[in-house]
Amino acid sequence: MHLFRTSTRVQLSYMCWVNRARQQFVWETNSTGLPNVMFQDRVAFENHFLNEFKDAGEIIQLVVGEDIPKAKLMHYFDFVQAKHILIIPFINKGETVALTVLESEQEIDQEAIQDRVMSYNNALVNVLDTYLEVVDLHENQQEWEDYEQSINKLDYRQHRVEILGNMLEEIQKGLPNGGAVLLAPGMESWNVILRSQNSKQAPSLGLQLEEKSVAYEALEKGEPIFTMHFNNNPRRITSAEKRTEGATYAIPIMIHDRRQAVIICYDNDPLTFKESTKHKLSNLARIAALSIQSSVKKSGMVQELLTQNFGAFMPELWEAALTSELARLKKGTGTPTWLGLVTPDDVSALRTKFRVEDLQNIQTDFVTALNPSRYGIPGFIGYNSDYVYAFLIQSDDNEAVSFWMKKLKSKLESGLNLSIGGSIRAEFQVGFTEITKDSPNAYQVKERAKKALSKVMNDDEAELAEV
Repeated sequence: MHLFRTSTRVQLSYMCWVNRARQQFVWETNSTGLPNVMFQDRVAFENHFLNEFKDAGEIIQLVVGEDIPKAKLMHYFDFVQAKHILIIPFINKGETVALTVLESEQEIDQEAIQDRVMSYNNALVNVLDTYLEVVDLHENQQEWEDYEQSINKLDYRQHRVEILGNMLEEIQKGLPNGGAVLLAPGMESWNVILRSQNSKQAPSLGLQLEEKSVAYEALEKGEPIFTMHFNNNPRRITSAEKRTEGATYAIPIMIHDRRQAVIICYDNDPLTFKESTKHKLSNLARIAALSIQSSVKKSGMVQELLTQNFGAFMPELWEAALTSELARLKKGTGTPTWLGLVTPDDVSALRTKFRVEDLQNIQTDFVTALNPSRYGIPGFIGYNSDYVYAFLIQSDDNEAVSFWMKKLKSKLESGLNLSIGGSIRAEFQVGFTEITKDSPNAYQVKERAKKALSKVMNDDEAELAEV
Protein backbone atom coordinates (compact mmCIF):
# COMPACT_ATOMS: atom_id res chain seq x y z
CA MET A 1 0.00 0.00 0.00
CA HIS A 2 2.89 2.37 0.79
CA LEU A 3 4.54 1.64 -2.58
CA PHE A 4 1.24 2.18 -4.39
CA ARG A 5 0.69 5.55 -2.67
CA THR A 6 4.17 6.87 -3.33
CA SER A 7 4.20 5.70 -6.95
CA THR A 8 0.90 7.47 -7.66
CA ARG A 9 1.99 10.61 -5.79
CA VAL A 10 -1.14 10.90 -3.61
CA GLN A 11 -1.40 11.96 0.07
CA LEU A 12 -3.59 9.06 1.29
CA SER A 13 -4.30 5.47 0.21
CA TYR A 14 -6.27 2.77 1.98
CA MET A 15 -7.90 -0.58 1.30
CA CYS A 16 -10.97 -2.17 2.93
CA TRP A 17 -12.74 -5.50 2.42
CA VAL A 18 -16.45 -5.53 1.55
CA ASN A 19 -17.95 -7.94 4.09
CA ARG A 20 -21.44 -8.55 2.74
CA ALA A 21 -22.30 -11.19 5.33
CA ARG A 22 -21.95 -8.65 8.16
CA GLN A 23 -22.78 -5.58 6.06
CA GLN A 24 -19.49 -3.90 6.98
CA PHE A 25 -16.38 -2.36 5.47
CA VAL A 26 -13.38 -3.96 7.19
CA TRP A 27 -10.14 -1.95 7.04
CA GLU A 28 -7.09 -3.92 5.97
CA THR A 29 -4.39 -1.26 5.67
CA ASN A 30 -3.61 2.39 4.85
CA SER A 31 -0.66 4.62 4.03
CA THR A 32 -0.39 8.39 4.54
CA GLY A 33 1.88 11.21 5.62
CA LEU A 34 -1.05 13.31 6.82
CA PRO A 35 -1.32 13.96 10.57
CA ASN A 36 -5.12 14.37 10.69
CA VAL A 37 -6.33 10.94 9.49
CA MET A 38 -7.67 8.07 11.59
CA PHE A 39 -9.59 4.93 10.54
CA GLN A 40 -11.91 2.63 12.46
CA ASP A 41 -11.37 -1.13 12.18
CA ARG A 42 -14.81 -1.68 10.69
CA VAL A 43 -17.75 0.52 9.70
CA ALA A 44 -21.33 -0.44 8.82
CA PHE A 45 -22.18 0.04 5.15
CA GLU A 46 -24.81 2.68 5.81
CA ASN A 47 -22.37 4.79 7.87
CA HIS A 48 -19.70 5.24 5.20
CA PHE A 49 -19.50 7.16 1.94
CA LEU A 50 -18.25 4.02 0.12
CA ASN A 51 -21.64 2.37 0.59
CA GLU A 52 -22.96 3.51 -2.79
CA PHE A 53 -19.78 2.23 -4.48
CA LYS A 54 -19.54 -1.22 -2.84
CA ASP A 55 -20.75 -2.91 -6.05
CA ALA A 56 -18.54 -0.87 -8.36
CA GLY A 57 -17.23 -2.80 -11.35
CA GLU A 58 -14.80 -0.20 -12.66
CA ILE A 59 -12.61 2.66 -11.39
CA ILE A 60 -14.58 5.71 -10.17
CA GLN A 61 -13.22 9.26 -9.86
CA LEU A 62 -14.87 11.78 -7.50
CA VAL A 63 -14.42 15.49 -6.81
CA VAL A 64 -14.85 16.43 -3.13
CA GLY A 65 -17.49 19.11 -2.66
CA GLU A 66 -19.15 18.30 -5.99
CA ASP A 67 -19.64 14.50 -6.15
CA ILE A 68 -19.37 13.95 -2.41
CA PRO A 69 -19.72 16.32 0.60
CA LYS A 70 -16.69 16.89 2.80
CA ALA A 71 -18.76 15.93 5.84
CA LYS A 72 -18.94 12.31 4.66
CA LEU A 73 -15.15 11.88 4.82
CA MET A 74 -15.21 10.89 8.49
CA HIS A 75 -11.60 9.63 8.60
CA TYR A 76 -10.40 13.26 8.63
CA PHE A 77 -10.48 15.34 11.80
CA ASP A 78 -9.95 19.16 12.07
CA PHE A 79 -10.08 19.69 8.30
CA VAL A 80 -10.39 17.74 5.02
CA GLN A 81 -7.38 18.04 2.72
CA ALA A 82 -8.59 15.73 -0.07
CA LYS A 83 -10.03 17.34 -3.19
CA HIS A 84 -9.91 14.34 -5.54
CA ILE A 85 -10.74 10.68 -4.85
CA LEU A 86 -10.10 7.57 -6.98
CA ILE A 87 -11.96 4.34 -6.03
CA ILE A 88 -10.44 1.12 -7.41
CA PRO A 89 -12.61 -2.03 -7.03
CA PHE A 90 -11.06 -5.46 -6.57
CA ILE A 91 -13.30 -8.10 -8.19
CA ASN A 92 -13.10 -11.84 -7.52
CA LYS A 93 -15.42 -14.36 -9.22
CA GLY A 94 -17.70 -11.59 -10.46
CA GLU A 95 -18.11 -9.91 -7.06
CA THR A 96 -16.50 -6.75 -5.66
CA VAL A 97 -14.67 -8.01 -2.58
CA ALA A 98 -12.49 -5.00 -1.74
CA LEU A 99 -12.11 -1.28 -2.47
CA THR A 100 -8.84 0.65 -2.66
CA VAL A 101 -9.12 4.44 -2.36
CA LEU A 102 -6.60 7.11 -3.36
CA GLU A 103 -7.12 10.68 -2.06
CA SER A 104 -5.17 13.74 -3.18
CA GLU A 105 -5.17 17.54 -3.17
CA GLN A 106 -4.24 17.52 -6.87
CA GLU A 107 -6.24 15.95 -9.66
CA ILE A 108 -5.36 12.29 -10.18
CA ASP A 109 -4.43 11.46 -13.78
CA GLN A 110 -6.03 8.06 -14.20
CA GLU A 111 -4.36 7.31 -17.54
CA ALA A 112 -0.91 8.19 -16.24
CA ILE A 113 -1.13 5.74 -13.35
CA GLN A 114 -2.96 2.95 -15.22
CA ASP A 115 0.05 0.61 -15.28
CA ARG A 116 0.57 1.09 -11.51
CA VAL A 117 -3.09 0.32 -10.83
CA MET A 118 -2.83 -2.89 -12.87
CA SER A 119 0.32 -3.95 -11.03
CA TYR A 120 -1.34 -3.26 -7.70
CA ASN A 121 -4.45 -5.28 -8.61
CA ASN A 122 -2.29 -8.18 -9.83
CA ALA A 123 -0.44 -8.15 -6.52
CA LEU A 124 -3.80 -8.28 -4.70
CA VAL A 125 -4.84 -11.31 -6.79
CA ASN A 126 -1.63 -13.10 -5.79
CA VAL A 127 -2.17 -12.26 -2.12
CA LEU A 128 -5.75 -13.56 -2.24
CA ASP A 129 -4.75 -16.73 -4.10
CA THR A 130 -2.01 -17.41 -1.56
CA TYR A 131 -4.48 -16.89 1.30
CA LEU A 132 -7.02 -19.27 -0.26
CA GLU A 133 -4.30 -21.83 -0.85
CA VAL A 134 -3.23 -21.65 2.80
CA VAL A 135 -6.88 -22.04 3.87
CA ASP A 136 -7.23 -25.10 1.59
CA LEU A 137 -4.07 -26.61 3.00
CA HIS A 138 -5.38 -26.10 6.53
CA GLU A 139 -8.72 -27.69 5.63
CA ASN A 140 -6.95 -30.59 3.92
CA GLN A 141 -4.81 -31.10 7.00
CA GLN A 142 -7.95 -31.28 9.14
CA GLU A 143 -9.47 -33.68 6.64
CA TRP A 144 -6.59 -36.12 7.06
CA GLU A 145 -6.65 -35.75 10.85
CA ASP A 146 -10.34 -36.74 10.78
CA TYR A 147 -9.45 -39.68 8.54
CA GLU A 148 -6.83 -40.84 11.05
CA GLN A 149 -9.49 -40.81 13.77
CA SER A 150 -11.77 -42.87 11.52
CA ILE A 151 -9.07 -45.50 11.08
CA ASN A 152 -8.56 -45.69 14.85
CA LYS A 153 -12.21 -46.70 15.28
CA LEU A 154 -11.59 -49.97 13.39
CA ASP A 155 -10.17 -52.10 16.21
CA TYR A 156 -9.29 -55.74 15.45
CA ARG A 157 -10.45 -56.69 18.96
CA GLN A 158 -14.05 -55.80 18.11
CA HIS A 159 -16.58 -58.30 16.80
CA ARG A 160 -16.61 -58.51 13.00
CA VAL A 161 -20.12 -57.01 12.86
CA GLU A 162 -19.03 -54.08 15.03
CA ILE A 163 -16.01 -53.48 12.78
CA LEU A 164 -18.19 -53.44 9.66
CA GLY A 165 -20.78 -51.21 11.35
CA ASN A 166 -18.12 -48.70 12.44
CA MET A 167 -16.61 -48.79 8.96
CA LEU A 168 -19.99 -47.90 7.37
CA GLU A 169 -20.49 -44.97 9.75
CA GLU A 170 -16.99 -43.62 9.06
CA ILE A 171 -17.46 -44.02 5.29
CA GLN A 172 -20.76 -42.15 5.58
CA LYS A 173 -18.90 -39.04 6.80
CA GLY A 174 -17.37 -38.67 3.34
CA LEU A 175 -20.72 -38.90 1.53
CA PRO A 176 -22.73 -35.76 2.40
CA ASN A 177 -25.45 -36.34 -0.22
CA GLY A 178 -25.55 -40.12 -0.21
CA GLY A 179 -24.72 -43.07 1.98
CA ALA A 180 -23.16 -46.48 2.44
CA VAL A 181 -24.72 -49.96 2.59
CA LEU A 182 -23.29 -53.44 3.06
CA LEU A 183 -24.22 -56.53 1.04
CA ALA A 184 -23.24 -60.07 2.07
CA PRO A 185 -24.11 -63.64 1.10
CA GLY A 186 -26.66 -65.71 3.02
CA MET A 187 -29.94 -67.55 2.38
CA GLU A 188 -28.46 -68.62 -1.01
CA SER A 189 -28.34 -65.01 -2.28
CA TRP A 190 -26.54 -61.68 -1.80
CA ASN A 191 -28.58 -59.03 0.00
CA VAL A 192 -28.35 -55.59 1.62
CA ILE A 193 -27.92 -56.37 5.31
CA LEU A 194 -26.75 -53.10 6.92
CA ARG A 195 -27.21 -49.38 6.20
CA SER A 196 -25.36 -46.44 7.75
CA GLN A 197 -27.56 -44.43 10.10
CA ASN A 198 -27.27 -41.14 8.15
CA SER A 199 -27.51 -42.54 4.63
CA LYS A 200 -29.94 -40.70 2.35
CA GLN A 201 -32.35 -42.56 0.06
CA ALA A 202 -30.66 -45.81 1.03
CA PRO A 203 -31.52 -49.10 -0.72
CA SER A 204 -33.88 -51.19 1.43
CA LEU A 205 -32.62 -53.93 3.73
CA GLY A 206 -32.81 -57.30 2.02
CA LEU A 207 -32.62 -55.92 -1.52
CA GLN A 208 -31.21 -58.78 -3.60
CA LEU A 209 -28.12 -58.43 -5.78
CA GLU A 210 -28.54 -58.91 -9.52
CA GLU A 211 -26.09 -59.29 -12.37
CA LYS A 212 -25.32 -56.26 -14.56
CA SER A 213 -25.04 -54.02 -11.49
CA VAL A 214 -22.11 -52.05 -10.09
CA ALA A 215 -21.98 -54.26 -6.96
CA TYR A 216 -21.89 -57.43 -9.06
CA GLU A 217 -19.07 -56.08 -11.23
CA ALA A 218 -16.99 -55.21 -8.15
CA LEU A 219 -17.48 -58.72 -6.75
CA GLU A 220 -16.68 -60.30 -10.09
CA LYS A 221 -13.43 -58.34 -10.50
CA GLY A 222 -12.49 -58.40 -6.82
CA GLU A 223 -11.52 -54.71 -6.86
CA PRO A 224 -13.25 -51.33 -6.31
CA ILE A 225 -15.41 -50.06 -9.18
CA PHE A 226 -16.38 -46.40 -9.70
CA THR A 227 -19.14 -45.36 -12.07
CA MET A 228 -21.42 -42.41 -12.78
CA HIS A 229 -25.09 -42.98 -13.56
CA PHE A 230 -26.92 -41.67 -16.62
CA ASN A 231 -30.66 -42.23 -17.17
CA ASN A 232 -30.75 -44.64 -14.19
CA ASN A 233 -27.95 -46.80 -15.66
CA PRO A 234 -26.09 -48.78 -14.58
CA ARG A 235 -27.97 -49.97 -11.50
CA ARG A 236 -26.18 -50.05 -8.18
CA ILE A 237 -27.61 -53.35 -6.90
CA THR A 238 -30.76 -54.39 -8.73
CA SER A 239 -33.29 -53.32 -11.36
CA ALA A 240 -35.82 -52.97 -8.51
CA GLU A 241 -34.17 -49.71 -7.38
CA LYS A 242 -36.47 -46.69 -7.67
CA ARG A 243 -33.85 -44.28 -9.04
CA THR A 244 -30.12 -44.43 -9.60
CA GLU A 245 -28.43 -41.01 -9.78
CA GLY A 246 -25.07 -39.40 -9.17
CA ALA A 247 -22.17 -41.84 -8.78
CA THR A 248 -21.33 -45.10 -7.02
CA TYR A 249 -18.12 -46.58 -5.64
CA ALA A 250 -18.43 -50.32 -4.95
CA ILE A 251 -15.71 -51.88 -2.73
CA PRO A 252 -15.47 -55.67 -2.21
CA ILE A 253 -14.44 -56.96 1.23
CA MET A 254 -11.76 -59.59 0.70
CA ILE A 255 -10.88 -61.88 3.62
CA HIS A 256 -8.42 -64.72 3.03
CA ASP A 257 -8.87 -64.11 -0.71
CA ARG A 258 -12.63 -64.72 -0.50
CA ARG A 259 -15.27 -62.13 -1.39
CA GLN A 260 -17.20 -61.91 1.88
CA ALA A 261 -19.12 -58.66 1.35
CA VAL A 262 -19.34 -55.57 -0.83
CA ILE A 263 -19.83 -51.96 0.26
CA ILE A 264 -21.88 -49.63 -1.92
CA CYS A 265 -20.84 -45.99 -1.45
CA TYR A 266 -23.08 -43.59 -3.35
CA ASP A 267 -23.67 -39.86 -3.62
CA ASN A 268 -25.98 -37.70 -5.73
CA ASP A 269 -23.02 -35.43 -6.52
CA PRO A 270 -20.34 -37.26 -8.56
CA LEU A 271 -17.81 -34.54 -7.60
CA THR A 272 -17.87 -35.94 -4.05
CA PHE A 273 -15.69 -38.79 -5.26
CA LYS A 274 -12.34 -37.01 -5.47
CA GLU A 275 -9.32 -39.28 -5.79
CA SER A 276 -8.46 -38.58 -2.15
CA THR A 277 -12.01 -39.50 -1.10
CA LYS A 278 -11.93 -42.78 -3.05
CA HIS A 279 -8.56 -43.55 -1.49
CA LYS A 280 -9.96 -43.02 2.01
CA LEU A 281 -13.09 -45.10 1.37
CA SER A 282 -11.23 -48.07 -0.10
CA ASN A 283 -8.57 -47.89 2.60
CA LEU A 284 -11.19 -47.93 5.38
CA ALA A 285 -12.70 -51.04 3.76
CA ARG A 286 -9.26 -52.66 3.45
CA ILE A 287 -8.36 -51.96 7.09
CA ALA A 288 -11.74 -53.33 8.25
CA ALA A 289 -11.14 -56.50 6.20
CA LEU A 290 -7.64 -56.95 7.63
CA SER A 291 -8.91 -56.35 11.17
CA ILE A 292 -11.48 -59.12 10.71
CA GLN A 293 -9.00 -61.40 8.96
CA SER A 294 -6.58 -61.16 11.88
CA SER A 295 -9.11 -62.94 14.13
CA VAL A 296 -10.49 -65.45 11.59
CA LYS A 297 -8.51 -68.56 10.68
CA LYS A 298 -8.32 -69.43 7.01
CA SER A 299 -9.38 -73.00 7.80
CA GLY A 300 -12.56 -71.66 9.38
CA MET A 301 -13.69 -69.88 6.22
CA VAL A 302 -15.77 -72.79 4.89
CA GLN A 303 -18.96 -71.01 5.94
CA GLU A 304 -19.84 -67.43 5.09
CA LEU A 305 -18.42 -64.75 7.36
CA LEU A 306 -21.70 -63.27 8.62
CA THR A 307 -24.02 -66.27 8.80
CA GLN A 308 -24.50 -68.31 11.95
CA ASN A 309 -25.99 -71.60 10.84
CA PHE A 310 -28.08 -72.79 7.91
CA GLY A 311 -27.34 -69.66 5.83
CA ALA A 312 -29.18 -67.36 8.28
CA PHE A 313 -27.40 -64.18 9.30
CA MET A 314 -25.90 -64.20 12.80
CA PRO A 315 -27.77 -62.54 15.72
CA GLU A 316 -25.08 -59.84 16.11
CA LEU A 317 -25.76 -58.76 12.53
CA TRP A 318 -29.54 -58.57 12.49
CA GLU A 319 -29.49 -56.92 15.93
CA ALA A 320 -27.03 -54.31 14.58
CA ALA A 321 -29.33 -53.74 11.58
CA LEU A 322 -32.30 -53.40 13.96
CA THR A 323 -30.43 -50.82 16.09
CA SER A 324 -29.42 -48.85 12.99
CA GLU A 325 -32.96 -48.81 11.55
CA LEU A 326 -34.40 -47.74 14.90
CA ALA A 327 -31.90 -44.83 14.98
CA ARG A 328 -32.91 -43.85 11.43
CA LEU A 329 -36.60 -43.83 12.41
CA LYS A 330 -35.89 -41.61 15.42
CA LYS A 331 -34.08 -39.17 13.06
CA GLY A 332 -37.06 -39.15 10.71
CA THR A 333 -35.20 -40.79 7.82
CA GLY A 334 -36.26 -44.40 8.33
CA THR A 335 -38.30 -46.83 6.21
CA PRO A 336 -41.32 -48.83 7.51
CA THR A 337 -39.64 -51.91 9.01
CA TRP A 338 -40.91 -55.07 10.72
CA LEU A 339 -39.02 -57.48 12.96
CA GLY A 340 -40.44 -60.92 13.44
CA LEU A 341 -39.73 -64.51 14.45
CA VAL A 342 -40.75 -67.51 12.35
CA THR A 343 -40.69 -71.23 13.18
CA PRO A 344 -41.96 -74.51 11.63
CA ASP A 345 -45.29 -75.52 13.15
CA ASP A 346 -44.31 -79.11 14.08
CA VAL A 347 -40.65 -79.29 15.15
CA SER A 348 -41.07 -82.43 17.29
CA ALA A 349 -42.28 -84.45 14.29
CA LEU A 350 -39.22 -83.39 12.31
CA ARG A 351 -36.83 -84.39 15.08
CA THR A 352 -38.28 -87.88 15.38
CA LYS A 353 -38.32 -88.46 11.62
CA PHE A 354 -34.82 -87.32 10.52
CA ARG A 355 -31.22 -87.82 11.62
CA VAL A 356 -29.25 -84.91 13.11
CA GLU A 357 -27.19 -84.46 9.90
CA ASP A 358 -30.35 -84.35 7.82
CA LEU A 359 -31.98 -81.86 10.19
CA GLN A 360 -29.05 -79.51 9.65
CA ASN A 361 -29.64 -79.60 5.89
CA ILE A 362 -33.41 -79.22 6.33
CA GLN A 363 -32.93 -76.04 8.38
CA THR A 364 -30.77 -74.68 5.54
CA ASP A 365 -33.64 -75.49 3.16
CA PHE A 366 -36.04 -73.66 5.51
CA VAL A 367 -33.90 -70.50 5.54
CA THR A 368 -33.55 -70.55 1.75
CA ALA A 369 -37.32 -70.99 1.31
CA LEU A 370 -38.09 -68.21 3.83
CA ASN A 371 -35.81 -65.63 2.16
CA PRO A 372 -38.24 -62.70 1.53
CA SER A 373 -36.21 -61.37 -1.41
CA ARG A 374 -37.09 -64.56 -3.35
CA TYR A 375 -40.66 -63.25 -3.42
CA GLY A 376 -39.80 -59.67 -4.37
CA ILE A 377 -40.04 -58.35 -0.79
CA PRO A 378 -36.96 -56.57 0.65
CA GLY A 379 -35.89 -58.42 3.77
CA PHE A 380 -33.57 -61.07 5.15
CA ILE A 381 -33.55 -64.02 7.57
CA GLY A 382 -31.41 -64.14 10.70
CA TYR A 383 -30.58 -66.93 13.10
CA ASN A 384 -32.26 -66.75 16.50
CA SER A 385 -32.15 -70.36 17.79
CA ASP A 386 -32.70 -73.87 16.43
CA TYR A 387 -35.86 -73.80 14.30
CA VAL A 388 -36.58 -70.19 15.25
CA TYR A 389 -35.45 -67.56 12.74
CA ALA A 390 -35.62 -63.77 12.90
CA PHE A 391 -36.57 -61.65 9.92
CA LEU A 392 -36.37 -57.98 9.01
CA ILE A 393 -38.66 -56.75 6.24
CA GLN A 394 -38.81 -53.22 4.81
CA SER A 395 -41.58 -51.92 2.58
CA ASP A 396 -43.91 -48.98 2.03
CA ASP A 397 -46.73 -51.58 1.90
CA ASN A 398 -48.25 -52.08 5.36
CA GLU A 399 -49.26 -55.62 4.35
CA ALA A 400 -45.71 -56.64 3.35
CA VAL A 401 -45.39 -59.36 6.01
CA SER A 402 -48.80 -60.87 5.22
CA PHE A 403 -48.00 -60.72 1.50
CA TRP A 404 -44.71 -62.56 2.14
CA MET A 405 -46.49 -65.31 4.09
CA LYS A 406 -49.12 -65.74 1.35
CA LYS A 407 -46.38 -66.07 -1.27
CA LEU A 408 -44.49 -68.54 0.92
CA LYS A 409 -47.61 -70.63 1.58
CA SER A 410 -48.41 -70.74 -2.12
CA LYS A 411 -44.84 -71.83 -2.89
CA LEU A 412 -44.97 -74.65 -0.35
CA GLU A 413 -48.44 -75.97 -1.18
CA SER A 414 -47.00 -79.02 -2.93
CA GLY A 415 -44.31 -79.46 -0.27
CA LEU A 416 -40.74 -78.27 0.31
CA ASN A 417 -38.15 -80.00 -1.85
CA LEU A 418 -35.22 -81.04 0.34
CA SER A 419 -31.53 -80.85 -0.59
CA ILE A 420 -31.14 -84.40 0.84
CA GLY A 421 -33.80 -85.65 -1.55
CA GLY A 422 -37.57 -85.97 -1.30
CA SER A 423 -39.96 -83.37 0.07
CA ILE A 424 -41.87 -82.59 3.26
CA ARG A 425 -44.98 -80.66 4.23
CA ALA A 426 -43.82 -77.31 5.57
CA GLU A 427 -45.91 -74.72 7.37
CA PHE A 428 -44.67 -71.84 9.47
CA GLN A 429 -45.92 -69.72 12.36
CA VAL A 430 -44.99 -66.06 12.48
CA GLY A 431 -45.05 -63.39 15.17
CA PHE A 432 -43.95 -59.89 14.27
CA THR A 433 -43.98 -56.22 15.29
CA GLU A 434 -43.42 -52.94 13.51
CA ILE A 435 -40.43 -50.86 14.53
CA THR A 436 -41.48 -47.30 15.37
CA LYS A 437 -39.65 -44.18 16.49
CA ASP A 438 -41.43 -44.58 19.84
CA SER A 439 -39.70 -47.94 20.45
CA PRO A 440 -37.35 -47.36 23.41
CA ASN A 441 -34.60 -49.63 22.12
CA ALA A 442 -33.82 -52.75 20.08
CA TYR A 443 -34.28 -55.04 23.10
CA GLN A 444 -37.89 -53.91 23.57
CA VAL A 445 -38.60 -54.52 19.87
CA LYS A 446 -37.24 -58.08 20.14
CA GLU A 447 -39.35 -58.73 23.23
CA ARG A 448 -42.49 -57.64 21.36
CA ALA A 449 -41.63 -60.01 18.51
CA LYS A 450 -41.17 -62.88 20.99
CA LYS A 451 -44.51 -62.07 22.56
CA ALA A 452 -46.18 -62.14 19.14
CA LEU A 453 -44.65 -65.54 18.30
CA SER A 454 -45.71 -66.95 21.68
CA LYS A 455 -49.25 -65.76 20.97
CA VAL A 456 -49.31 -67.68 17.67
CA MET A 457 -47.82 -70.86 19.13
CA ASN A 458 -50.46 -70.92 21.88
CA ASP A 459 -53.24 -70.74 19.29
CA ASP A 460 -53.55 -73.95 17.30
CA GLU A 461 -55.38 -72.28 14.43
CA ALA A 462 -53.27 -69.09 14.09
CA GLU A 463 -50.35 -68.77 11.67
CA LEU A 464 -49.63 -65.06 11.95
CA ALA A 465 -49.83 -62.52 14.77
CA GLU A 466 -48.66 -58.93 15.25
CA VAL A 467 -48.01 -57.13 18.52
